[in-house]
Amino acid sequence: MSKIGIILASDNRSKAYIQKLVFSEKKLDKIILLNDKKIELDYSENEIEISKKYGFDISKPVKEFLQEREISFKEFDFVDINHPELIKYVKNNQLDFYIFTGGGVLKKPILNSGTKFIHLHPGIVPQYRGSTCFYYSILNDGNCGVTAYVMEEKLDAGDIIFQKKFQAPKHKFLDTVFDPHIRSNTLIEMLENNLLDDCNFKKQDKSEGDMYFIIHPVLKHLAILKCLIND
Repeated sequence: MSKIGIILASDNRSKAYIQKLVFSEKKLDKIILLNDKKIELDYSENEIEISKKYGFDISKPVKEFLQEREISFKEFDFVDINHPELIKYVKNNQLDFYIFTGGGVLKKPILNSGTKFIHLHPGIVPQYRGSTCFYYSILNDGNCGVTAYVMEEKLDAGDIIFQKKFQAPKHKFLDTVFDPHIRSNTLIEMLENNLLDDCNFKKQDKSEGDMYFIIHPVLKHLAILKCLIND
């Protein structure tokens, strides 16, 4: 049985990950919280309602959720996945895998720490590598995908663990609600099927696929309109 941890931050993605993990009774060996104590955003009632329909509450801070359920976690007062203190902690608490939720691009020191890092990328690779891929896939395909893969230095090019497709949503909250939802659902399904224990991962052909960059506001607006028109 693989030993699995998660590295959380104070963001919606981490909220969705940890809440759905707890609600689905998935046990983790270590929970790390990178907490720079940033001010929580305000969300509309509609955003909160939709997030709850998806199985998590974006209005519930990560630390508060953990404390209310008396869940043990290690807290750091920075958000930097490459911070020397974090690397030292990871090395001293050797796990097989950590679920990565954010905090920058992993560099060699942490990639060589003895633990593999799993990213839930909002795009089916190799077709959709890079940034804001779910917007591009909505425009191109009318749906979105998530790829769970083992991280390496090259962006979105690691061995594929699991991929899952989702229909485009019928609301406008793609960044705050839909993106965390599809990533967290893919995470839960990956763990339910014990795919990390199998280690039967698929290597990518790094010469295939496209690299996307932060979507232009006009294209982003068109993707959102496409979701609303289908409502």
